[in-house]
Amino acid sequence: MKLAFWRKKKGQIQGVDFALAMIIFMIIFAEVIVLSLSFLQPKYQNLENRAFETKIDQISDAFFSSTGYPSDWEYDYNSAFSSFGLRSIGGSDLDANKISRINPQSLYRLSYESLIGNISLQRDFGFQMHLNSLFDVNGTLSLTQPTATIDILTSVGNCIVWSFVVAPNSTILYTNRAITDATGVFSDSFSIGSGTLPNGVYTLVIFAKSSEGHYAITIDNVVLGTESDLGLKLIVQESQTSNSIASINTVNVGTLSSLSALILYPYPIGGEIYGNESTTISSPNSLESFNLRIPTNGTSVVLLTGGTAAGGFSRKHFLFPTQLNNKFDTIYGEENLPLNKEIVKVEKLVNIRECIFKVVLYIWPE
Repeated sequence: MKLAFWRKKKGQIQGVDFALAMIIFMIIFAEVIVLSLSFLQPKYQNLENRAFETKIDQISDAFFSSTGYPSDWEYDYNSAFSSFGLRSIGGSDLDANKISRINPQSLYRLSYESLIGNISLQRDFGFQMHLNSLFDVNGTLSLTQPTATIDILTSVGNCIVWSFVVAPNSTILYTNRAITDATGVFSDSFSIGSGTLPNGVYTLVIFAKSSEGHYAITIDNVVLGTESDLGLKLIVQESQTSNSIASINTVNVGTLSSLSALILYPYPIGGEIYGNESTTISSPNSLESFNLRIPTNGTSVVLLTGGTAAGGFSRKHFLFPTQLNNKFDTIYGEENLPLNKEIVKVEKLVNIRECIFKVVLYIWPE
């Protein structure tokens, strides 16, 4: 009986040992799995990072290194192009005419969604593009009769500044070429009389040129009366047949009694008459185009002014080359950078029509 009892206890001990061994094995096996996954995870992350880096290169090439296809796609407003690119034909500069097409405020603009789809069929990224001057200029116009006052401030001192004040009827009330002081300040005034000023938009346009030769632009509007929504839109590009002619395409609601286009640009000393050109259509159609003289280098601003027989008015402006930033309400892409995204910032200095600008391109995975 005693022998039988110990045989029974021995069988129970063996069962317990086996259960403990299985538990220990399962724990070790689970630890191995966890450790294996922890070692593999960085490899998967590295693969994702490499894929995103490749995407960044692809997007950067489209914006900075490719002309797109066809290489003159910027003039085809009615059909899709095969590939996107901003580089000019036969050079390393960016093309001002192509940049005009990605201005969200412009006529014939390329939408953010269509551009993402053209660059990547997966649509697995987001971006935002800024195009800025290398320094800042700000200006204000005050119409306090009998004189109007202009105040200019540049972020660097001793800048050449060109000032234009444009009346509602597109005539130039004031033009001046001066130099800011060492702190970047310049102020001036001119007579506007004591009579009632006509309703409309009075626009101050300032070009500034630093001692290094870089340009910056600012615009300030003073509105008398109530501006109307006349559906004005425009795009400014160089003519395909002549790079000394600006091709200005416009649309409106079709109820205008007048439509005028005025182009302004910096002029040489004593050359005020060469600093602008304008034309007016007295009975415009809903689609109109203007061809105005433009320098083959440098920068310019176009003001488009529409008026109705009932006294309605509206004015739009267009910088050429277009600047894409908060100042001119032309950020291309998302208006705010997304939160909780891995955002890569690509910065470049680019040449556009012999002017140097700073481009900042933000890219993130969706």
